[in-house]
Amino acid sequence: MLNNYLQLALRKLSKHRDYAFLNVLGLGLSVACGILIFMHVRHHLSFDDYHQNADRIARIVMDIKTEKTMRFAGVPTPMAKTLREEYPIFEKTAICAAQDVSVISVANTTGGTDKFNAEKIMAWTEPNLLEILDLPLVRGDVQALREPNTALITEKLAQTYFGNTEPLGKIFRVNNEIDLRVIGILQNLPENTDYTKQILGSWATVATNPDYIRGVGSWSSGSGGNHCFVRLQHGHNWAETAPIMAEIAQKHPHRNGADFFQYKAMPLVGLHFDDQYGFKMNRQSLWVITLIGLFLLITGCVNFINMATAQALDRSREVGIRKSLGSTRDQLFWQFIFETGIIVAASLVVGFLLAYAALPLLNTWMNQTLRFSGSTAWALVGFAAILGISLTFLSGFYPGWILARFNPVASMHGVVEMPRAGGFPIRKTLVTTQFFISQILIIGAVVVTAQMKFAQDAVWGYRPGEVLTLPVPDPAQKNNLQQQLTQLAGINSISLCEHPPATNRDNFANVIFDNRKDAEQWLTSNKPVDARYFETFGLQLVAGRNLQPSDTIREFVVNETFVKKLNLRSSEDIVGKMATIDGVLGPIVGVVRDFHHSDLSKPIEPVAFGTDAIRYSTCAIQLAPGNPTAALTQIQKTWETLFPNNYYEHKFMDERIEDFLKTETMVLRLVRTFAGIAIFIGCLGLYGLATFMVARKRKEVGIRKTLGASITGLLWLFGKEYAVLIGLAFLLAAPVGWWATHQWLQDFAYRAPIGAGVFFIALLATVVIATMTVGVQSVRAALADPVESLRSE
Repeated sequence: MLNNYLQLALRKLSKHRDYAFLNVLGLGLSVACGILIFMHVRHHLSFDDYHQNADRIARIVMDIKTEKTMRFAGVPTPMAKTLREEYPIFEKTAICAAQDVSVISVANTTGGTDKFNAEKIMAWTEPNLLEILDLPLVRGDVQALREPNTALITEKLAQTYFGNTEPLGKIFRVNNEIDLRVIGILQNLPENTDYTKQILGSWATVATNPDYIRGVGSWSSGSGGNHCFVRLQHGHNWAETAPIMAEIAQKHPHRNGADFFQYKAMPLVGLHFDDQYGFKMNRQSLWVITLIGLFLLITGCVNFINMATAQALDRSREVGIRKSLGSTRDQLFWQFIFETGIIVAASLVVGFLLAYAALPLLNTWMNQTLRFSGSTAWALVGFAAILGISLTFLSGFYPGWILARFNPVASMHGVVEMPRAGGFPIRKTLVTTQFFISQILIIGAVVVTAQMKFAQDAVWGYRPGEVLTLPVPDPAQKNNLQQQLTQLAGINSISLCEHPPATNRDNFANVIFDNRKDAEQWLTSNKPVDARYFETFGLQLVAGRNLQPSDTIREFVVNETFVKKLNLRSSEDIVGKMATIDGVLGPIVGVVRDFHHSDLSKPIEPVAFGTDAIRYSTCAIQLAPGNPTAALTQIQKTWETLFPNNYYEHKFMDERIEDFLKTETMVLRLVRTFAGIAIFIGCLGLYGLATFMVARKRKEVGIRKTLGASITGLLWLFGKEYAVLIGLAFLLAAPVGWWATHQWLQDFAYRAPIGAGVFFIALLATVVIATMTVGVQSVRAALADPVESLRSE
């Protein structure tokens, strides 16, 4: 029986090659997108679930209570020690503090020094971290991490730093300040983890450093990179930690009050999707991508069903003959399912080949390294099996049922009709569904494009280009660097500061204004800058004057939002008033126009500027207009002369804006790509349908032309049906598209408006695409010789 099914299926598909090709290509594209999206979603859903005790591991985070709740990823440094010594519910605790931009120096065999950029890959940690997280030690002694000036590194870094020599016992230098001895080699980190520190320096190295402890060692301060990991004892649950966190806030109050810092334990599994506490992967975005993948698979299935049901009418005589010869409905149904299975199998092969070819591009877009290997390969085998069976029955059930139920007498005469759903032909329902999905994706692509354009054209409040920033590794050399750079040609202005206007890093401070008794119920971003900061970055004063040159904080300049938070009538009203900001009292001498110091998803916050030379770690340079190549070369040469043991890297302000827009750029690429694929699949289906429709109406067209019908009238004969379906799909897609894009835009404090033009573009694009697809066949039929058309019977 199966052999008979196979022979009949192959014979039928070879006879209708165009039908088979269009279906394999359409389904293959859908399968390729489904595979890539499955790999992406599976990758993110698996983050940090590989730890042996993942369900008992959490990270302590905190909320800062001001006029609104601020989510904060880090905690005060004493947290881990306090939990370990006072609360036995926690089996293990460990502090892990990220090290700022690090330069690793390693002595080479020639007597020189090799330098490596170690940005975002190093942290100081307690040995207990390796008992909480699964960080397998390949060799070495983890207990030696209790000693100062020791470190663990991964196999990858051991190879990079020391080549093929034995790394244990070797010395490397961090930021030209601290020598660390390698006491262990860690297994390379998996790709599905958010904890990507490949260098773990001993906590004992910094625990006694007075500068470090003064910065983050109290209960009234903390760094976003200070992560406290805990593991619960068996038999306890996370609900039991809530009163403990509240008790700690009371026993170790912030100087602003016991309720200012509020702590909570966030389970490790699922924290990957919590963008409020340090990670950028939004669960909503993942489900949107999943929904798009489902839409594409539905589009491929609808495409197949439309073409199969259209072809079913041409197979009516075949069905009539086979029924007359004794074939049952079940045999006819399973014969068509078998044909569908062959097409789906071919589509799976095509889909995997396309996905394999497209995976490097997806990895580049998403900044990840997915591969068709390991556990992913086995997961894909299961996914392919489920997908193949699902597509076979979803795509083949309805056409097979249609063929099997044809009346043999009517089939022999070629007089059959397609069934109707509620008075509306099912084929038209499916075409409408296809248009509906395409229009939703077009609306999404237009809205995301509009938001990107809005962000790119936004007035950020500072010079987006021609200003670059350099790190200042050695504070003792900052003035020397500024003086030498000032002498170079092609430079307009130079400023020393802690951070540029556009940054994801902030120092939040409380504010006591004028003679008010209590601190304000909000925090300000406190930016240490020199007197040339506003000139260099193009920040505009709207009231008062600039800061006077000084190495210490003597006065402040604030932004307009700072004034609004104080409920003052105008910027002039604040000039000359006294304020205590982060414990320092001084007059407010000026107000600058508001600027975006973060991405557009966040509202503009209050900002205060003051001169504080000890905290300057960045040099900002405004270049003169023209070709900057010569100036950049001289800047690098000057910098490397002053800091020969450090890693040179500069960054333009417009690059920082691009960093803010990374997520939106990724979403835009995905939506545009998938919308284009959905439209292309739809075009394949429309082209196939138009071909069958023209063939069926060929005799009718000949009669109409003989009776004097015009070319325009004949074209409308073919186009009116699609015009109605496009209009109906638009009426359904417009409100759904508006709701979906409106929800997405709610994540932005500043966003592009959704106007009627968005929906007009979606409708116009669908009409144009459908007209071009169907028009070729329609024009050919309308221009055909009526004599040949009448003979086609």
